[in-house]
Amino acid sequence: MAPSFFQFGGNVGELGQNIGMVCNANQGGDMSIIKKYYHERFRGDLAAFMPSTEVPYFGHSWNYDCEHIETLPSEHRANFLICLYFTVLIDQAMYTYYRERYNEFNSLTKHPKFCHGLGQVQKNPREILYVPVEKGLVDKKQMEKEIPAGMELFVDEVIDFCQNQMKDISAAELLEKLRFDRDVQIPLLLILLDPKLKEDVVVQAYEAFRLVMEKKFPHARVADPVRGPVK
Repeated sequence: MAPSFFQFGGNVGELGQNIGMVCNANQGGDMSIIKKYYHERFRGDLAAFMPSTEVPYFGHSWNYDCEHIETLPSEHRANFLICLYFTVLIDQAMYTYYRERYNEFNSLTKHPKFCHGLGQVQKNPREILYVPVEKGLVDKKQMEKEIPAGMELFVDEVIDFCQNQMKDISAAELLEKLRFDRDVQIPLLLILLDPKLKEDVVVQAYEAFRLVMEKKFPHARVADPVRGPVK
């Protein structure tokens, strides 16, 4: 496998089906496109985006101006933000669930930290996806198109990293923890109360992630009382 950044340092039942249909309808993204971007362009775009490679922190004013996103070509932004999202997400997940191994993980990856100030308060990675969309800094349709392939790439990269770099950590276990993490999972009750949330890129990202998990790890599937049994 090519070197990756992981080595860089209404009706309840119908609603559940409709959420899945949102992702299926948007599965126009070609896995090879975002994979090629991730392995060939993401590192360079990240270097242009980060204010300093010596201080790997960003996001202090994200909710106001998505600082430095304007340094990237508009046609790269959707793929960049999806890759940045899952890069930050896995970093925070390792710190949360495998804290005793985090220093080792961080020395291997040197992932950027999405936070207020110099790492004192970590921010929710969801903001990486939805804030630029809300501010019109990235094409929402392009983001929606690439999200399913991006989430599949994310899962594949975690599997590859665990198999080759930290072999005693189960990728399935780590990803399952993320699937039900409160900063990742979208409770169906929220969507029942506001069906328009199906159009939110964060909801679509979670649903795409859930579907990939069910495909890659069928033995780990958990019955969902709202969405129904996995088929």
